[in-house]
Amino acid sequence: MINRRLRVLYLGNAYPPGMAGESFVTAHSFLTPHLSETLLVTELSRLADVSSVGLLPGSGWERTKAPRDNSPGLNHDLVLWDRNPALWHRWSSWRKLRRYYLDKVQKGEMPDFLVVRNLQLVFNHFVKWLLRQPKRPVIVLLLGDSGGLGEKVKPWRRFRYKFKPMHMLEEQSVLLFDACLVSGIKAKRFFEPRGVPWVWIPCGFHFHYDPPPPDPNEKGPIRFGYFGTLTERSGTRTLVKVFVDAKLPGTLHACGHGELSEELKEIAKHHPNFRFDGFLPKQSDCLPWAQKVDVLVNLRLPYWGQDISAPSKVFEYGVAGKAILSTRTSGMDEVLGAEGMYIETENFEESLRQKLIEISGMDRAELQRRAAIIRERIVTNYSWGEQARRIVEFLNKLAGQQSSQAVSGAEITGQTRQPGALRASS
Repeated sequence: MINRRLRVLYLGNAYPPGMAGESFVTAHSFLTPHLSETLLVTELSRLADVSSVGLLPGSGWERTKAPRDNSPGLNHDLVLWDRNPALWHRWSSWRKLRRYYLDKVQKGEMPDFLVVRNLQLVFNHFVKWLLRQPKRPVIVLLLGDSGGLGEKVKPWRRFRYKFKPMHMLEEQSVLLFDACLVSGIKAKRFFEPRGVPWVWIPCGFHFHYDPPPPDPNEKGPIRFGYFGTLTERSGTRTLVKVFVDAKLPGTLHACGHGELSEELKEIAKHHPNFRFDGFLPKQSDCLPWAQKVDVLVNLRLPYWGQDISAPSKVFEYGVAGKAILSTRTSGMDEVLGAEGMYIETENFEESLRQKLIEISGMDRAELQRRAAIIRERIVTNYSWGEQARRIVEFLNKLAGQQSSQAVSGAEITGQTRQPGALRASS
């Protein structure tokens, strides 16, 4: 047991302050992971002694030459860049990271925990080196997203990866970690069977917003809305098609950015009950925009990889104070509870059509009641401060397990699983 504030070294991808303002982006989806990391690590720093290293994409290199704005970010101890030539910069980055870590250890500041965001080449290589050390911190994966975990790998690709410097298949790199913070609850399948401790940290809301009180006397048909990415996998095209074909009395409103933007503009020209408002100036504008509707729709489907991460828009939907129609993917039924309204992903289009028709016939006061309960639940349980508190609680239990080597994964997470001992040295 550690009888002091935990020391945590965080490896992630958030930009430093002043490099992620609206002037730098053309899609708010870029800002979502940056904001999530920034808010989480900021709150974590209130409860533990956190130092951080940022590995940033080469596409952001030009931003270092631009004037800084007032956008939030993390003041990393070390900033690394994933630039071209890729192999050179990745090798250089991992060596810089190793040097940084060894300097900390030499100063007597070895972290108790290493928290690593996602499965990334430079970080994976560092973790592999760290596992060979006689004394090391407990290594925890923060699995917010994954491009290949769970993918069926063809034999030829598996063979080629053996000869690619610093590369690992995600199914192999996920085995490097002592514990995991999972974003999508189904990601537990990569850890639970092996007895690896995990805890569900789905997401948090990014913006504090107080919606105006609902009008109990409001009349007229029920209005639906969607904000977020406008891509094929987001289900936006299906939502619009099903809504228009159902000839419902209300309207469907959408805003966002993505490959379907021009197509949605054209549909809106020919169907007056579909309103497309394009790309809003600021991500935080989505919440006041949502006040024009009664129900917000989340259409995440259990495509490969999509059940590993939580749809952050659902938490903004809740803070906006609106009723929510959603799939259950990534544990959203756990978040929204009985007050959520759910689309079944089997026979998806028909289920969506039936739900839109059903909700269109509901009393607006009932939708407002559901919205109020959902908002209270999300504000109370899914702030980034609350998520940080749960992480520190989890890490403290891991520290106890490290000391006793007798605590099972079930005791840590509240789940039923096989006991497993941490591999970290004390």
